Amino acid sequence: MPPVQVIEGHYLDQHKLMALLKNVYGTSEGKNNFRVELRLNRYKIYPSEQAHNGKLTDDQIQDCRAYRRR
Repeated sequence: MPPVQVIEGHYLDQHKLMALLKNVYGTSEGKNNFRVELRLNRYKIYPSEQAHNGKLTDDQIQDCRAYRRR
């Protein structure tokens, strides 16, 4: 199954990204409905079939950056 979303990992804060993914794709029971692969500095996001949320927005991804673009 191909990833639903691929995010370039340059200057990305991994902890912020994981918190965002848990917030977007997580369940009220605390389960994570997603899988993440990091290869060649790219995060590949695989939401489970039970996850009904779409892709992360550009603004959400920018909030996970280690620094802000001007």
